[in-house]
Amino acid sequence: MKKHLAYLTVTAYLMGISASAHANDFSIPFISAAGLGDLYADWATSASDASTSFSNPAGLTELHHQQFVFAPMGILGSAQFKGSSVTPTPPFPPFIPAGSISSSGVANTRIGAFFPSFYYSIPINCRWVFALFSTTPFGLGTNYGTDTVVRYLSTRSTVVVNDFGPSIGYKATDKISLGLGLDAARLAFTLNNMDASPLGFPDANAQNHLTGWAYGYHAGVLYQPLCDTRIGLSFNSMLMFHATGDSEAFTTTTEYRTTSQKSNAALPARTQLSVQHDFTPRWTGMATVFYTNWRSFPRVTLQNTMLNNGTLTREVIVFNYHNTVDYSIGANYKATEKWLLRGGVQFMNSPSNNQYRGVADPVGSAIILGLGARYTQNRCLSYDVGVGHSFFRQNNVNLTALNASGTPVTTVTGNMNAQTTVLGAQINWNIT
Repeated sequence: MKKHLAYLTVTAYLMGISASAHANDFSIPFISAAGLGDLYADWATSASDASTSFSNPAGLTELHHQQFVFAPMGILGSAQFKGSSVTPTPPFPPFIPAGSISSSGVANTRIGAFFPSFYYSIPINCRWVFALFSTTPFGLGTNYGTDTVVRYLSTRSTVVVNDFGPSIGYKATDKISLGLGLDAARLAFTLNNMDASPLGFPDANAQNHLTGWAYGYHAGVLYQPLCDTRIGLSFNSMLMFHATGDSEAFTTTTEYRTTSQKSNAALPARTQLSVQHDFTPRWTGMATVFYTNWRSFPRVTLQNTMLNNGTLTREVIVFNYHNTVDYSIGANYKATEKWLLRGGVQFMNSPSNNQYRGVADPVGSAIILGLGARYTQNRCLSYDVGVGHSFFRQNNVNLTALNASGTPVTTVTGNMNAQTTVLGAQINWNIT
């Protein structure tokens, strides 16, 4: 192993970012079905429901009633790797010399995750609004199986980031509102791959399971220079996770396991700038620029990774991600007093490069299209639905994983193709 497992850990951490949501290479979390319809082009200016407690807490001052929001979201998709791999096998003196395993072909995986969000807001007085939120800005999983061309890099990987906390909004003047929120985020991930054994012996199944917490904040300002124009700026601090768990390697006859596995990793800081304008009583346009500081996290270290001979190794991974700027443009159309229609497009850039990209991270630069609608039943209840489909560019993979001494362990060459669809629904309950 064990650069394989280390690289997978890097991938899983970074996929959770991003957030992105889309996270890793998804840099925008899918936090509400309402925002999904216009691809969060109104990220820092929307203030249409309590989910603003996460995207820009300054927008809470636009909510004048207690409100409860429940927004279940899900992502479906698939990815395919096509190419070849070469993996050296260790020697077993004096009986069996070192060799290598070469294979080529296609490896397929389904991509899937379910991530609900909950929000609650309550006005304290005419200037202060308090809120609580629980959201899952990232959840994703791949499962290539144990007998594919990429089995020595990835068989199964899942990662989920849950974010909880309070937020507060303050209306400083008639035109300016300020907001602040605290984040307690929990990361959980599972990373599995096959570990090559000496020729003639069964490969080992390598598994890592880790969980960890991180704490940070998010803040924002909402400025309304005109009655029909809003400008919003929000910031999410870096989250440094301290994850612990177990690492094991086993075959049909042997099993080695440690509960001392640990690793530190960060989700990078993000900044969002949004502009929203009502062109007519029915048409509203909006746009957002998303900046993600990927360079703040240059490497990951796995402290205690189990080898298939029962020893532990420490791995340090350098991956050279670059900062990214993403763009979303959207529009809302008020068709009737009860129906609001949404649409948007996002241009998403990938922080990864061909040298460090792995198969557990199948997504990359993309154009995403979104559609959505809101139905207002009465002054207390309204409902949102949204859908977003991603058109990813083909990614080249040219990865050479190294062991602790710098010796190549597995070389994988080929290309990745992926497609995903995000679906969401939302209920908004104003308590009057």
